[in-house]
Amino acid sequence: MSIVQSTVNDVEMDSIAIIRSESPSLSSSSSSRSQEDVQDVGEYPEGGWRAYGVVLGSFLGLTVNFGTLNAIGAIQTYIGTHQLAHVSTSTVSWIFSIYLALSFAVGILAGPLFDMHGPFVLLVCGTLLQLGGFMAVANSSTVWQFILSFSVCVGLGNAFCITPLIGAVSHWFLIKRGRATAVATVGGSIGGIFIPLMLRSLYVKVGFPWAIRILGFISFGCMSCSILLVKERISRKVVYDDKYSGKVDKIIAAGKNLVDLKALKDMKYMFCMLGVFFIELSLMSMTTYYASYAIRQGVNESTSYILLTILNSTGVLGRLVSGYFSDFMGHFNVMILMLSGMSIAMFLLWLPFGSHVPVLYAFAAIVGFFSASFFSLMPVCLGAITPVHLFGQRYGLLYFFVSVGNLFGIPLGALIIGEGSIHQYKMFSMFCAITSAFGLICWFISRYHIVGFKLNVKI
Repeated sequence: MSIVQSTVNDVEMDSIAIIRSESPSLSSSSSSRSQEDVQDVGEYPEGGWRAYGVVLGSFLGLTVNFGTLNAIGAIQTYIGTHQLAHVSTSTVSWIFSIYLALSFAVGILAGPLFDMHGPFVLLVCGTLLQLGGFMAVANSSTVWQFILSFSVCVGLGNAFCITPLIGAVSHWFLIKRGRATAVATVGGSIGGIFIPLMLRSLYVKVGFPWAIRILGFISFGCMSCSILLVKERISRKVVYDDKYSGKVDKIIAAGKNLVDLKALKDMKYMFCMLGVFFIELSLMSMTTYYASYAIRQGVNESTSYILLTILNSTGVLGRLVSGYFSDFMGHFNVMILMLSGMSIAMFLLWLPFGSHVPVLYAFAAIVGFFSASFFSLMPVCLGAITPVHLFGQRYGLLYFFVSVGNLFGIPLGALIIGEGSIHQYKMFSMFCAITSAFGLICWFISRYHIVGFKLNVKI
């Protein structure tokens, strides 16, 4: 690739540079990168044992972190029909909404800390919190116990781990960033495949407590490898003004560096955030209640776990395909194509034919393929409009606002489902489809603020 010109006339600090592709099919296309990234393009390793070691460490860590996020339906379905069978669905939903909110909201602190100090301390703290949380979940039997153990401990552990696991990959790759991030985040789909299957088998063989303990030990093993492999390459140093002379003043100044609300004035970033908000709201609601939705349509509990496995299995292919082609066609372009496929599947398959069991299998496979790209391409798209040394800060700020949707989205889904009639589940599927469409529109608008209405631009 060669740098052609800067085309965006923002007055903001992260101007966009245009990179022309050498691919014949996209010879007139361009790709946006932050100015700092483009200037340092020659300094990115783009490979080597250290860079691929980071990808491997990120893959292992995300296998258990995103894997647990993708498999919460298997946990929600079990405790909702066993330990908390006497508790209303809306009450049980708060366990998982708080978990999802904390898993991402605390990124507003974890992101800047990663930018400034690297991943080591965050990964160690996150690993210990996850291990302790899973051990406590195994002995939980009431709502408040599940909230403290799963929502708070495991959620905080995820929050400390996810940002450095994703952010570190962007330190080592620029041109190949889409492919590298896709490979790393495939771990989320792999975890989403084996965790529900494992839990399904262990629930019967050893019971719920030991099933969760085994999940905790697996998490500890994978995260220990991540701690050894995931390293930063670039750090952001805090520069203090002369007025910050004392220790207390420096602490205050450091606190101000954690959050940069000026980023919200950047429309491409703002609408990217809104797009993530609505897509997350749709996907997290769907994956949490898809198993119980299927049970209401007539499948048994065991089969409902298989549907979640199918959803995550096709996601492996979706992540790899979208990550590979995004490096050639543009990350935003491929993201919009994949999200369009997801929304179409919701409106044309799930809504009209969701009561047919064969369609539930087909929909799980199709939406799994298209939706998985969101989790692998989102950080790459964010990196395309963000200086690499500010990636953790912008990623954390984005997910802080998105976590509000995660906090209230699952209880809202439970409220729509209500007593669980077929009509109420129909309304729930409508809710997921509409929020998905809103998210797609926001991604279109974010792209517009980068290159306008140009369609043949690699962005």
